[in-house]
Amino acid sequence: MLRIGELAALAGVTTRTIRHYHQVGLLAEPPRTAAGYRLYGMADVVRLIRIRRLAALGMSLPDIGRVLSPRQDLREALADLDADLAREEEAVRRQRAMLAELMHTGRDPALTPELGQIFAELEQIFPAHPLLERERETITLLEAAAPEAAQALTGVYRTSMGDERLQRRMWDIGLRFEALRDASPGDPEVAALAAELADAMRPFMDAVSAGGRAAAGPGGPAGTVPGETLSAMMVEALSPAQRRVVELLTP
Repeated sequence: MLRIGELAALAGVTTRTIRHYHQVGLLAEPPRTAAGYRLYGMADVVRLIRIRRLAALGMSLPDIGRVLSPRQDLREALADLDADLAREEEAVRRQRAMLAELMHTGRDPALTPELGQIFAELEQIFPAHPLLERERETITLLEAAAPEAAQALTGVYRTSMGDERLQRRMWDIGLRFEALRDASPGDPEVAALAAELADAMRPFMDAVSAGGRAAAGPGGPAGTVPGETLSAMMVEALSPAQRRVVELLTP
C-alpha cells in the first residue's frame, strides 16, 4: 500500500492533483490508517496513471470520468478526442501559414492578403504618401464593419492601379488634401478640392457609400455598425477643413 506522496511520485503528479481528483470524483477516496493517512492500492495507481495519460492527450476531466466509466466505450471516446485534435491541428496549421506569410511580406495583419499586396504596391507607387495610412485605416474599418463594401473598394483599388494618369492625379489630390490640415473650412481650396475628388474618386466613394448602406440596413451582417457611426469614425481624425471636403462629397 502507498501513501499519497508515494502515489504522487509514482504516477508523476502532485499530491494536490490527487486531492483534486478526489474532490471531483475521478479517484475514489481510499481507506485511511488509524493515524488518518490515506493508503492506495494497485487499482488506484493504475486508475491515476490512466487519468494522467488521458489528461495529457487533452481530454477534459469530465470526459475522463465518462471514459473510465464501465458503461463508456473507450475507443469511441478516443476517436472523438482524435477528431477534436485534428480540428485543432488544422487551425494551428492555418495560423502558422498566416504567420509565415506575415513574416515574409511584412503585411499589416489587419488587412487581408489581397489588400496587403495592394498596399505594398501602392507604397511602391506613392512612397511616403501622406494619405496611405489614412486609406489603410479606412479599408481596415470597412472590412470589419461592412465587408461587402470593402470587397468592392478592393476591386476599385486593383483596377485603378493600372491607370498611370489616375495615379498621378490622386498623388496631387492627396497632397492637396493633406495641406488643408491647417486651413480654414472657408478656404476656396476646400470647394475646389471637393469637386476634384468627386470627379476622380467617384468609384471609391460609391463603394464606401454602399458599405455605409449595408452597415446601416436592418438586414446587414452580424457585427456591423450603423452607417452614421461608420462615417463618423472615418472622419473623426480629420481637420475642420478636411471634414468640410468630405461633407461636400456627401450627397
